[in-house]
Amino acid sequence: MTASCRFDCLALNASDPAAAADWYARHFDGELLEGFAGAGARFRAGSGTADLHWRGAEAPGPSIGTGLDHSGWSVDNLDDLHAAMLADGATEFWEPRHFGPAKLYISFVTDPWGAKIELLEDATHPGFHHVHILGPDCEQDRSWLLERAPGPTETFKDILLAVNYGTMRVLFRQTDDELEPTAGRAIDHLAWTSAAGGGRHTSPTGVDIQVRET
Repeated sequence: MTASCRFDCLALNASDPAAAADWYARHFDGELLEGFAGAGARFRAGSGTADLHWRGAEAPGPSIGTGLDHSGWSVDNLDDLHAAMLADGATEFWEPRHFGPAKLYISFVTDPWGAKIELLEDATHPGFHHVHILGPDCEQDRSWLLERAPGPTETFKDILLAVNYGTMRVLFRQTDDELEPTAGRAIDHLAWTSAAGGGRHTSPTGVDIQVRET
């Protein structure tokens, strides 16, 4: 692997990929994209260059309970957007609140296809903000990812270990919960591109990633 690794997409599953992409574009002001191979849909996220890709799956399991727990989105109208998502088929997981030592204003919902979403207010990085990987050992999880998808390391808000890929971050949180594999769930895998390629990998906690050759 080389330092040229670039985050490419968040891959999801939904019973109606086109409706899912439209739902995200509607709420996050993104761009619907044409030309996705197979029975799926694409959406370009926020101010970054990363895409979200959906493929069809009749009943994907929820992202909750896997090592890819949720995607995070930085917005400036959190209360209004949280309410709008609930009115548009989302399920509330956490109502808006200030949380943690950094007092970040956040909330959580689950989209109509089972993917958990965090809304947060972080003016330094609007739009698609992060994904959250769970596991029993954050240092080990980050080291595993860095070996396959290298990027600059940091500690987000002086609390969470992270890798910052520019258009988004991967954050790591400790849990002792038993985790299911991500493949086939509402959030399926993460993908990067690299001059060195790398193939498909599954972490010890079942998180799927793909590193493709540029």
